[in-house]
Amino acid sequence: MSTDPREGGLAGGIKGLSTGAYDARIREREDRLAVLRQVQGELETERDDLEYTKAQRKQKVAAERARVRRMNRDIAALNRRVDSLSASANRNDQRVRTLRTRVPQIQSQSARLQSDLDALEGSGLGDSEADLRRAQLEQQRASLQAEYDLLNQMSLDLAR
Repeated sequence: MSTDPREGGLAGGIKGLSTGAYDARIREREDRLAVLRQVQGELETERDDLEYTKAQRKQKVAAERARVRRMNRDIAALNRRVDSLSASANRNDQRVRTLRTRVPQIQSQSARLQSDLDALEGSGLGDSEADLRRAQLEQQRASLQAEYDLLNQMSLDLAR
């Protein structure tokens, strides 16, 4: 006969109380309940750890996304800077080509003016037409010298 009243009826229940089997079943169930509570506590701790880890990873992902956005902005700014420098380099190349063609022209004109001035020197003194021509040549030479100085300064600026 079972000592469990569900199986052995009233007589089994009385026998269970008198033999201590009822108390043993209660202790067994309390022990299982304690084990289940312990497992539940461990699972809750594990869940909390997982939630903490999840929150940390979310923060890391958000920080990485922010970093990627900053990098993309920096890359866009660098691209704009490279485009600007490339355009500037193209303009400077054009200036250099202009300088290279203009400097020999100025040198040639200057040499010709110097030659004309040398020819007028001594022969045209006192003659108003020769004086006028000399003044024009000196003015042209001064103008060419100013242009040459400007081109020379531009070449120095481009070299920096």
